Amino acid sequence: MTNGDVFPAISPEMARERFLIKNESWSERFKDNFNQFIIAPLAYSWPVIKLPLPPSRTSNHALIMLTSGQVDLTVGHQAYTLTGQDLVLVPALQIFTLNAIRNDSVGFMCFFSQELVLSAVGDTDFEFLKLTSNPHVSLSAQQTTFVNNILDRLTIEYTENGSAKTDLIRPYLLALLTEINRVYTGAVTTKIDAGDRLVQRFMDLLTMQIRETRSTSQYADQLNVSPNHLNKVIKSRTGKSPSVWIDERIVLEAKVLLFQSGLTIAQIAHEMGFDDQSTFGKLFRKYAQVSPTDFRRMIDSNQS
Repeated sequence: MTNGDVFPAISPEMARERFLIKNESWSERFKDNFNQFIIAPLAYSWPVIKLPLPPSRTSNHALIMLTSGQVDLTVGHQAYTLTGQDLVLVPALQIFTLNAIRNDSVGFMCFFSQELVLSAVGDTDFEFLKLTSNPHVSLSAQQTTFVNNILDRLTIEYTENGSAKTDLIRPYLLALLTEINRVYTGAVTTKIDAGDRLVQRFMDLLTMQIRETRSTSQYADQLNVSPNHLNKVIKSRTGKSPSVWIDERIVLEAKVLLFQSGLTIAQIAHEMGFDDQSTFGKLFRKYAQVSPTDFRRMIDSNQS
């Protein structure tokens, strides 16, 4: 079994089958080549989404922008409540959970592939598309207008022509990402001390290596600090010890596997580095409040 098989990512086509309620607008929503690019106003999207969605990992970048209303979601371990002039861009392969969309919300939801990004921007490197980036961006009123206009134009293009023709999608996507980048780079704080950098490096490693690295001392070795120093800094800056962050990330990855894979509980325990299913089950129940079996049953029930 390959790594991609074990830790699967959901494509827009797979998400359509699992997350959406099929209705009379089905054929209108999904145009040619929608696995590469798809966009819709929130008012058009939320009534057919089976909320709340379970923790999921998608193969495309996901963008949600709000001009009014409220959207509750979790990216990685961080919960966000989006209101007017908020934007979240979830990089491909990052785990996120869509909890609720208030029914008066106005904005857009968009998914686009990394292949489309590369064809649109070339070798331009956008920090916010990296797996360990901060996904949340707060926009000014003027910036909201700019971004909203681009998303509105992309929606018209998708509605009329689908995504098979990208001659207009690519330049508008480049404009969109460039506008977001202006805001993103301008919001980065300049007062970052050694402790902040250590926290970020730890979180980056945690995101990328949780499948192989499960002890605080292993992360400390890679960060060239003592386990005691890592524990002190992480706990003082985040309120949680490295070991708790590690455990919570293991459970989060396991939730994705319970939902997006056909692996048995024993196989998931093995993939997450546990020698026996019982120890894995105890850790899962500690943080999820239910057993892995009950979690899978609950998700299957909610999505049916």
